Amino acid sequence: MQFESRFAGAEKSTGGPTGVARVIAPAMFGDLVGSPEPRLSTEPRRPLTPANSKGFALVEFAKRIGHPLLPWQETAAIRALELNADGTYRFRTVLILVGRQSGKTTFLKVWALWRLYEDNARLVLGAAQSLDIAREAWSGSVDIADEAGLPVSNVRRANGEQCLSLPGGARYRITAATRGAGRGLSVDMLIMDEVREQRDWAAWSALSKTILARPLGQVVCISNAGDDESVVLNSLREAALAGKDDTIGLFEWSAPDGCDLNDPEAWVQSLPGLGHIVSESTVRSAIATDPPAVARTELLCQHVTAMDAAIEHAGWQAGADPGGSLGPLRGSLSAGIDVSVDGNHVALVAASMTDDGRVRVEPVAAWETTAACRAELPEILAALNPVSLAWFPNGPAAVLSTYLKTLPYGRPIAPAELASACMGFADLARAGMILHNSDALLDGQVAKASKLARGDGYVFTRRGSGNCNALYAACGAVLCARTAKPARGPRWVL
Repeated sequence: MQFESRFAGAEKSTGGPTGVARVIAPAMFGDLVGSPEPRLSTEPRRPLTPANSKGFALVEFAKRIGHPLLPWQETAAIRALELNADGTYRFRTVLILVGRQSGKTTFLKVWALWRLYEDNARLVLGAAQSLDIAREAWSGSVDIADEAGLPVSNVRRANGEQCLSLPGGARYRITAATRGAGRGLSVDMLIMDEVREQRDWAAWSALSKTILARPLGQVVCISNAGDDESVVLNSLREAALAGKDDTIGLFEWSAPDGCDLNDPEAWVQSLPGLGHIVSESTVRSAIATDPPAVARTELLCQHVTAMDAAIEHAGWQAGADPGGSLGPLRGSLSAGIDVSVDGNHVALVAASMTDDGRVRVEPVAAWETTAACRAELPEILAALNPVSLAWFPNGPAAVLSTYLKTLPYGRPIAPAELASACMGFADLARAGMILHNSDALLDGQVAKASKLARGDGYVFTRRGSGNCNALYAACGAVLCARTAKPARGPRWVL
């Protein structure tokens, strides 16, 4: 059966490093067009041709069924399906990173059908953190097969039982990415959609083993960039970039680190669907309305420390003043103390208002145990002579409450004040109103801090993103510094 391409009259292109002529769909949304070539990638061992890459067959199949691939999808197909000398796939794991709305789900739909109809796959298994995401690609493949008149013996749509079956017995199933998923199955193509959402190794450990017994088995991981908690994605990407495992192929469309969010050249590198299925105006609108961390990971496909960052990085960096000190500042110091959830870290931070209305924060001391803190804290506080000491009695610092309650200047932060304290600190940081000495402890915790919804506001989440006790201590100190009345008496130099 022959199928007519949707892109009649498309232009010819030389196809980048593969040196292969191919059909490229004309741009539909202006002059700004996404790059067909990945910015970072595992290079082919030799020039790729139909003899040493099955990607060319996938490209032709897509044309025949009326869903021709976009230029970047052609590149990804040709590179990802490179063959070894014995006819097996060079890559057992393929990691494709690309900005949002560039056509990755459509790519998966066609790729899965090609494996089933032309590459002798017996089972394609689609997995995602949410079953709804896996269902989207699966349902699209079913629709494409129906539109193209491809032979289908059965389609089961019942929730949890979705399965596309071919006359010869080949199947396309889906599952949620859980620790029990895929056990007992032998899979030719495992699709791991939105792999950035895998925050532990449980699902990967179960699902990735399903291809072991299949000679042409591949795990295809496709996603946009993640954050520090995207442990599976980060590990695979690091291994590929370092060349630790030559069976992992990385193909990444991303903007260079540190680029300006509003740089169109950065969009070209991270959004290969730009000009084809995404317009420049749409990107500009998203950049203008998204929080910076969201825009960087979703659109520029850049790794961020925290996806829902509580503290804006640019604002915090604007307040960096390594040469400054709390010592010369007028007025009395305020302080904050907090303990990590596991009890293995205690931080004491001081703060004071500056003459220009900003507030300076500075870590004073840190301990690895609460016992060490108890032993040294009284002497440090005597030298610091704070006008107030903030602490959070409903958090992990409750373990120090017996001592902290005895302090006449102790300032317990009530639960009702917590959200306003956190949001107020974040707002000051965003405006560059918090001066700090770029201390590694506080910088590190600020970078990783993410939001935890609390009513109509938020607090800094204590779980899943590392310790944030120094940040909480700073938050309490800043709150006290902004509300305390200056006290008379000597200044104590830190």
